[in-house]
Amino acid sequence: MNLITRYLLRQFLGPLATCLVAFNGIFVLFDLFGHLSRFLDADLPLRLVLRYYAGLVCFYSPWFVPASFMLATLYSMWQLSRHSELTAMRASGISFHLLTLPFIAAALLASVGMLALSEWVTPELAAWSDRLKDGNFVSGDVPPRKNHVFLEPGADRSWTFAEADLSTRESAAHYPKGVEIKRDENGAHVWGVRAASADWLDGVWWLREPRLIPFDIDGEELPETAVERVALPGLVPFPEFSETPSDIYAAARDWDHLSARDMWRVMRAADADAADTGGAGAERRFDFWYRLASPWMCLVITLFSIPTGITTGRQSVFKGVAAAIGTFFGLYAVVIALTYCGQHAWVPPVLAAFLPEASFFAVGLVLYRRLT
Repeated sequence: MNLITRYLLRQFLGPLATCLVAFNGIFVLFDLFGHLSRFLDADLPLRLVLRYYAGLVCFYSPWFVPASFMLATLYSMWQLSRHSELTAMRASGISFHLLTLPFIAAALLASVGMLALSEWVTPELAAWSDRLKDGNFVSGDVPPRKNHVFLEPGADRSWTFAEADLSTRESAAHYPKGVEIKRDENGAHVWGVRAASADWLDGVWWLREPRLIPFDIDGEELPETAVERVALPGLVPFPEFSETPSDIYAAARDWDHLSARDMWRVMRAADADAADTGGAGAERRFDFWYRLASPWMCLVITLFSIPTGITTGRQSVFKGVAAAIGTFFGLYAVVIALTYCGQHAWVPPVLAAFLPEASFFAVGLVLYRRLT
């Protein structure tokens, strides 16, 4: 990294950090005013308070982070242009692309980081924060579910767990207190098995001491005979079961607290991505595609802010800032409008999710190229 690149990053990362701290600090402060008494009444430890706000900050980061990039880029480009530093650097033979590369690279890394955050961090943290709030800030843990039922539509099987701990993907792979699995045909039970426990090992379900459940022609359970009552000893593999712990885990979670890959898993299992064009299927398809599209807002808004910041430095600061902020809110207005259209299947969900970022990115690219 050369001297100029380090200088440009220093000019940019300082305002960016300030904006991020300011936005998140104001948000946390306002929320704290409303919940401080509840924290004190529940005698909530500081570490749990911090974990609670970490979940909220992660959940709202798709709004705060792009806004921070916009203001930081505007300020940095305005400063560089106002003091004629950009002109001096370009006069020394440095191309405009290289001068703006640190800003674009930072925005690209932030977009990738936001995508990773939404997949592997935000769902768990945000779900825990909501549970803590719903539980009056006493506990955010997931209580075990008694007699929990999981349906596998594609295989026409139902699983009933005596007790299911669905707090993590790992816990969803082990059910030590008994399980009952039934298969249906034409709405009637035709096959079933009970087991003392169920474990997912090496990609296969293993049942401990399984025994068959007898059914009559109408699908009603029959009394067990002495032969049917005998259970197979030890662990028995059932490779014909295509359900995975991730399927069970995803089906038990609130839709808003699923990662994109879990959303896809639930849609595939429930056939929500079929040819129907309305209802919950369209909403879920849009939510899935928007989860993949929204992190790229950092890159889009930065590309827009670079030419706006330069224009601001050369002309009126208020004119440039007003244009950038207007563009920012205009972008989100388009996002909200297309969200409504996509969820009601008036526009294909994938198009509704990606069109705002794609169109504004194209316009920003045109403005950017005019300065090169």
